[in-house]
Amino acid sequence: MPSPEHRIARRHVLAGSVAAVGASLAASFPAPARAAGRSPRAAASLELDAATYVELDADFLNTQTAHYPRIKRMRDGRFILFYQTSQLAWSIYWTTSRDLKRWDKPQLLFATHKILDGADDRCYATADARVLDNGEILAVCSFRANRGFSSNMKLNGLMMRRSTDNGRTWQPEQVIYVGANWEPFVHQTSTGEVQVYFTHSAPKRVIENTKGSTGVAIIRSHDRGRTWTPNVTEYPYAADRVAQQYTRTTDAGVKMFTDQMPSALQTHPHGRIALAMESHLANGDYMISLAYTARNWPDKLAMDEPGPADRQNNLFLGAAPYLARFPSGESVLAYNRASRQYLRLGDRDAREFGDPETFLPGTGFWGSIEVAGPRQLVTTMANVRSDGNKIMLGVLDLVRH
Repeated sequence: MPSPEHRIARRHVLAGSVAAVGASLAASFPAPARAAGRSPRAAASLELDAATYVELDADFLNTQTAHYPRIKRMRDGRFILFYQTSQLAWSIYWTTSRDLKRWDKPQLLFATHKILDGADDRCYATADARVLDNGEILAVCSFRANRGFSSNMKLNGLMMRRSTDNGRTWQPEQVIYVGANWEPFVHQTSTGEVQVYFTHSAPKRVIENTKGSTGVAIIRSHDRGRTWTPNVTEYPYAADRVAQQYTRTTDAGVKMFTDQMPSALQTHPHGRIALAMESHLANGDYMISLAYTARNWPDKLAMDEPGPADRQNNLFLGAAPYLARFPSGESVLAYNRASRQYLRLGDRDAREFGDPETFLPGTGFWGSIEVAGPRQLVTTMANVRSDGNKIMLGVLDLVRH
């Protein structure tokens, strides 16, 4: 009999699906002018330090189907890694390391359990985290009912746990948003505001009974995650939309949108933020788009309003973006294409990017990056294998020429 991880209900994956890194991404696609040619940081490049490369195997990870690794450097200098135990959703583990080679025994952070008197399972997926300015760690993931995902929005949402001791212990779960969602990204601005960006689909589901239309929304906290604005707990489950791209109108006259799997980067003080997103176009292609704000998203979009005005749509073929920036100003955009992870060096504003490079040897999807020093970047992704998935990790050096 298959394990519980393989008996979960299937769903239409809103973002970063296998299709997004498989056949639909295999074809070449011309890059627009702003993404082509020499890097805006042509005097620098990324190089993999081969001595740092490591793979965590399935036996160590306690699952044959590890996916969605997210790595963060904590205030004490150690690293914390989060991953989920199924491609779609089940449970989420964490583990820590001082040197990226020797890792502590993984422990459950969000564990699936029975709900509705045993009639369904609550499962967890797509965790992200942020080490706050005071050293606390906020880990946020999507949760959903395994069987009732589409029928009852109140059984889905965003869950958070907090650690005040560099990941050694975690406070109880806290629901911070109610409604269907995927792929939260946790960000903190220089003013201390904590933001959770996420793939936002619930309002069109409940208002129009529309599936497959997405956008990016945020909730904000001004007390390091203890309270959130807007406090979304009921119909129509609308957070503050900040980005969505029109794709088509259905035969029934319903407008469909995309933008999902967000990753945010503050590019300058006073609210200048770049937002990388995956855009699923009407022709089936997955593309990387970016949106920008100069004032910390002061205006929220209506349900059928595209925006923001300042954005670069469909820059290049790819899925599952993740942003980071070195202290010296170079931005880095990581994403998937044809089951490989690619990275591009960019300018300080994350508007212009150089040519893509790939470093991790395996194939998979849904990776992430984290700045680990003045010129060091940690990159990670699942290596999807028939004999059990592994998690790849390596350190990239920023080299000046």
